[in-house]
Amino acid sequence: MTAVTRSPRARGAASPSPSRPARPPRPEKAPRRGLSDRTLGTLMLLPALLLLLVFAAYPFLASVFDSFFHVDFLTREHTFLGLDNYRRLWEDPAVRGAFGRSVAWVAGNVMIQAVAGVAVALLLNAGLRGQTLARGLVLFPYVVPAVVAAMVFRFAFNDTSGMAGHLLRTLGLTDSLVDPFADPATVIAALVAVNCWKYVPFIVIVVLARLQTLPGELREAAALDGAGRIGVFRHVTLPWIAPALIVAMLMRTIWTAYDFDLPYLLSGGGPMDTSTTVPLEIRKLAFADQDLGLASALAVCVAILLVAGARLYLRAYRAGEDAAG
Repeated sequence: MTAVTRSPRARGAASPSPSRPARPPRPEKAPRRGLSDRTLGTLMLLPALLLLLVFAAYPFLASVFDSFFHVDFLTREHTFLGLDNYRRLWEDPAVRGAFGRSVAWVAGNVMIQAVAGVAVALLLNAGLRGQTLARGLVLFPYVVPAVVAAMVFRFAFNDTSGMAGHLLRTLGLTDSLVDPFADPATVIAALVAVNCWKYVPFIVIVVLARLQTLPGELREAAALDGAGRIGVFRHVTLPWIAPALIVAMLMRTIWTAYDFDLPYLLSGGGPMDTSTTVPLEIRKLAFADQDLGLASALAVCVAILLVAGARLYLRAYRAGEDAAG
């Protein structure tokens, strides 16, 4: 056999190539410094804070300042009176009457709306047939503008052509067409009824959302312990919805205390000032009597009372959270 010889070139091609020197590692790029979560959150809150300062804080502080002066309506000239405006509020029978009517107005609205709202929310959460459609219909009054609602009820109870009066007379409940917004004996009750018709859906929305998160195990455990429907509602459902209901009642208390549009559009404060609440009295003092200082003092007093009431609500909220937790 003839031996096969390899050329040096071939032998060199077969030999391993020398290793290349390792490249130095690339320097890591420094992370870009962005805004922290706290800074970003503060920047996002600035527009809302600015709006609150312009439309809430500044008017309130201006009212506090004006409450110590007699303010000329035309020239805006200030004459210092000290606490005289607050003393006049206490001595003014019209202001005391408006304050008493406001207490009845707020208490009646909030209590009726809370009870009716919880009842309707429980009904809409019972799994009945057609409850999806019913939920949409229940929310309808809340989206109706106050001006439209006032016009509808004024037309319905018109004492000459109101369809509600004709219906009541047809049913034999009255002998004549009656306008409840023109009767001193019924005007406050009629205003409360319209306000409840419009704002009960707000309570329903809040309570129904809370009911959707109620664990079924709690109700099942209460039922196994022998609790009936009333017992389950009292010991399970009510403590669970109490925090949300208290917050809704707090908001409705504040909004109802400052509610101006419905009482003004439906009755205008009449007849004979029997439906004049504090917001309407503030308007009367500021624009009819042109006493901005006295109107500002009344507005400040109402704000202080609402803050005190809010503290009571917040205490009840904490107790409700502890009971639900």
